[in-house]
Amino acid sequence: MNVSYVSPFDVRQVMLQDDFEIFHRIDTASGHIESHSHDFYEIYFPRTEGVEYIVENHHFHVGPGRLLLIAPGQVHSSSTSVPDLVVERFVLWLNTSFVESLSGLLPRFRKLSREDLKHHNLIMPDEETYELMISMLFSLFHEKQLNDMDSPSLNRLVVAQLLIHITRVLSNVNGAQTERVASRTREIMRIYEYISLHLKDPLSVTGLANRFYIDKNTLTRQFRQVTGMTPAECIRRKRLDTAYVMITHGA
Repeated sequence: MNVSYVSPFDVRQVMLQDDFEIFHRIDTASGHIESHSHDFYEIYFPRTEGVEYIVENHHFHVGPGRLLLIAPGQVHSSSTSVPDLVVERFVLWLNTSFVESLSGLLPRFRKLSREDLKHHNLIMPDEETYELMISMLFSLFHEKQLNDMDSPSLNRLVVAQLLIHITRVLSNVNGAQTERVASRTREIMRIYEYISLHLKDPLSVTGLANRFYIDKNTLTRQFRQVTGMTPAECIRRKRLDTAYVMITHGA
């Protein structure tokens, strides 16, 4: 990893450039970001496990291999149950006018409205596509430092490629398969929210599977796919989070 590509933590949430801004952060502050929104696209590439991202009240436990696409206007934040966790992540900001200027290269992205994107925050590419996306981020860092007369054109092409790969994942070629994935995600988030509301009650994977009429092994597999952890890990983490908050408030 090129250490010159690591960005210092910054609380700024306003774009200074009229095309894109890219950050590679490794610090403890990135684990706790207060709720906010902005008028540009934001793409998170988490590289650390253990961070929860909340987008419009939807909770995502994500790590390497997944990314989050935040549409303009969406309220989002992040938190972690581990105090002083060192968090690594890439963040890409895209000016809406800049994205619109690429529309000729992005026929599928152009068909997605901002409302469509608000229902598809979690992007789960295959391993090869994900690694290709990460290499594109380093290409943007390289051109940002080089900054010669060809850099703006190369950056436009790289960002367009990145968005094409994202819309490929979203489109998933087979619309029925995409809807099945979306339906599964909604069901898992219902279970996640149930856990959050019943931490004081007896909770078990078997009990959750029976309540939501789903096979226990299927529940564990799908819960991990959507949230990045098993139901048992989720219950444990959330109870620890609650205990930590109570202790810090004098309990």
